[in-house]
Amino acid sequence: MAEFRNPSYVGHYAKEQSVIPNVYNGMRMEVLDRGNELLFVGDVEVQDPHMIEIVRTSDLLSPTVVDGMSVSIRGFNAYENCGVHMDGVLSKLAHDQDRAWLIKELDVKGKDAGRSFSRRPIEAKAWVRPAGDGAAKWLECRVVNASAGGVCFRMTEPLEIAAKLSIRFYLGRDHEQPPLNIVVRRASDRGSEYEYGCEFVDLSPEVDTVITRTIIRLQIMQ
Repeated sequence: MAEFRNPSYVGHYAKEQSVIPNVYNGMRMEVLDRGNELLFVGDVEVQDPHMIEIVRTSDLLSPTVVDGMSVSIRGFNAYENCGVHMDGVLSKLAHDQDRAWLIKELDVKGKDAGRSFSRRPIEAKAWVRPAGDGAAKWLECRVVNASAGGVCFRMTEPLEIAAKLSIRFYLGRDHEQPPLNIVVRRASDRGSEYEYGCEFVDLSPEVDTVITRTIIRLQIMQ
């Protein structure tokens, strides 16, 4: 869960600045229940200054997604270069569909210059190699957390910031997962190994679904 850098300012912002700016249009966001369980991922459309619509780009990850439920929403706004965290209430646009949802009673809880998606501690095996290089050897790494926005892993090999990689996760013998593309955004020297924070890239509705299913499967395996 992201930590906001200035709690007193966040409270002031939520109370005084409730208008939802148009620059949030197109923002990719996670929708979570109040227990912090991921429900789906989607793109924002600002309907008016106090209401947004989220068009779902991933599968629904829970059968408990219902009209009128309270949710938390978080994502990254490129225009403001910060993460955004809001609370609200799901509202169906039509009874016979579950792709587009209005989010009413919006409360902007804060902005964060750091992590914009909720990360879940995960211990898992994975492999990486340069993206697009089918002849390169897969190098084993150890995943320490993951979210709909990216993944953090550790390995002994040095990598460059901005390096574009493919990653595949060990999900058990009966679960095949196609490689996902990531970009290294940060690197830390941990002594005997390096830790890399990476962002998922080349996103599409199909990729969103693969990412969310992968995260759920990794959690089940813990």
